[in-house]
Amino acid sequence: MNISKNKGLLLVITFIIFAVYNIIAFLLPNSQGGMFWTGYGFSMAAILLTAGVGFYTLGRKGLKSKVYGVSLLSLVWSYLIAQLIVGLLEMAFPSVPFQYGIILNAILLGACLIGLIAADIAIDEVQRIDENVKMKISYMKSLQTDIESLSGKTKDEAAKKALKDLGEAIRYSDPMSSSQLSAIENEIKVKLAGLTDAAASFDSPAIVSICGEMQQLVAERNRTCKIIK
Repeated sequence: MNISKNKGLLLVITFIIFAVYNIIAFLLPNSQGGMFWTGYGFSMAAILLTAGVGFYTLGRKGLKSKVYGVSLLSLVWSYLIAQLIVGLLEMAFPSVPFQYGIILNAILLGACLIGLIAADIAIDEVQRIDENVKMKISYMKSLQTDIESLSGKTKDEAAKKALKDLGEAIRYSDPMSSSQLSAIENEIKVKLAGLTDAAASFDSPAIVSICGEMQQLVAERNRTCKIIK
């Protein structure tokens, strides 16, 4: 199994924390009673949880996924620091009833787990919305690309100007799409097919005429966009 550089560094950091914490814990001049093992056990669990969340976050594919995962890492590292401090205090005062330690540590762990789950759900939702936005704006970007391609194949100046004006109208139109725009966008799609055929046959009058019709459809689409927002 290949381990990335960041995962390798995470393993090293986790091992260092584990080793240093164990040295401190077992060199404390106190009896190892219930409170000691409570603080020690929850601290070890926190170290393992941090390593696990780190591997999960660094294992996500895509730059945005890794960036979004920073919130998970920030949360789990904050929990780790708090738990290690609390654990050391518990081990330093073993005379306190260990039940209090269990309650405090369980609250910290529970809060961390709830935060991690909530953050992960939020990250997935942000990514889902981001993908939906990309899909919704792809229609107009694709349309603009098609018009620009046709413009490069046309030699007639009037046809070129009509295609250029249509391309400008599309470029500055609202890029977002939705189900409420499907009827207009289907009409535009049909007109684009006719425009492609006209360009292929070098029918300049047809190109100019269809471009005008498509500009009207694009303007109607923009008006509809304003209404549904």
